[in-house]
Amino acid sequence: MPTSRPDRAFAVFGGTFDPIHMAHLACAQYVLKHCAVREVQLMPCHLPAHRASPGVSAEHRAAMVQIAIEHIPGVHLQSLELNKHSPSYTVDSLRLLREQYPRGGLLFVMGMDSLAYFKQWHQWQNILQLAHLVVCQRPGSSAEDGDCPSLLQHYGTNSLQDLHLLDAGKIMLLDNPPQDLSATRIRALLEKNQQSDELTPLIPAEVLQYIKTERLYSGI
Repeated sequence: MPTSRPDRAFAVFGGTFDPIHMAHLACAQYVLKHCAVREVQLMPCHLPAHRASPGVSAEHRAAMVQIAIEHIPGVHLQSLELNKHSPSYTVDSLRLLREQYPRGGLLFVMGMDSLAYFKQWHQWQNILQLAHLVVCQRPGSSAEDGDCPSLLQHYGTNSLQDLHLLDAGKIMLLDNPPQDLSATRIRALLEKNQQSDELTPLIPAEVLQYIKTERLYSGI
């Protein structure tokens, strides 16, 4: 484990979390353990820049994240984007985080499917000047897809020390077990009013109870 710097790296995992589910939590815990970071911050976006707006408010999605991670040491809610009234561009959020944490490795967590079109992201080069990318495996996606080969050729690393000794600029592929689970699938089950025993393997029971209490998705 890299220990030569007192300001150990931390990771930020952004997304809509609409709703947060077991694959999100598994990825966050994998990064926490295998990347030797001091913490993983889950950062719900207000309005995603690259996809349709969520049907549930940022406040509710953040509440579900907080409920889901309440008993997971080292995983925290990052509320940076919750009060924004414009699309959430990753580069802007990372700049704000860099103002708070000017030194030390900053890891931005994404899925392999996102890396495949990363060059379409707003100011993608600047993102790599602000942070490293750590990429979780996703079913149906590979390092041969889209932008992945050229990005890995220029920025790829297999060295965990790079993520700690350098502040930014590297891309590392993780070896997490991919889980075939998506928020789209969960929303479809919720809208069909599926029974709790079908949903509890997919999302934390406390999150499911919150969804029911707040009536966040039609049919539940």
